[in-house]
Amino acid sequence: MQQSTRYGLAGLGGLALLTLVQWARQQHWQHGAVLIYLIGVGPNFAAAIAITFVLLGAWSDQRPGADGQAQRFRFRVSVAISGGGLLGWEAVQMLSRNLVFDWQDVLATLAGIAVCIGLFALIGPRDMR
Repeated sequence: MQQSTRYGLAGLGGLALLTLVQWARQQHWQHGAVLIYLIGVGPNFAAAIAITFVLLGAWSDQRPGADGQAQRFRFRVSVAISGGGLLGWEAVQMLSRNLVFDWQDVLATLAGIAVCIGLFALIGPRDMR
C-alpha cells in the first residue's frame, strides 16, 4: 500500500472521529461527566489527527517517491500546521469576548498531536522502524 494511501486513511479516521463527536453533540448526550468531557474536547483531538494526515496524504500523493527523511520532514510540517492552527484558534478565543477559551481544548490538541506522532511511527517510512 502506498504511503499516501496510509496517510489518507489515517486522515479519514480522524475525520470519522470528528463526525462521530459532532453527532454525539447533536444528540445532547448527558450521561456522565467523562462522556460530557470527551464530547467537549473531542473535536480538538480529532481535528489534530485529521488535519495532519489529510495534509500529509495530499502532499505525499502530489510528490510520491520521497525517501524516509523527506517524509519525516513532510510530517513535521503537517503536524506544525495542524497544531499551530488549532492552538492559534485557541489563542484567538482567549482574546475574544464572544468566544470561549478552554485549557482543556489545548490539552486535547496536544494529545491529538501525540497520537499523530505515534501513528506516524506505525505507518510512516519503514526505515524508522
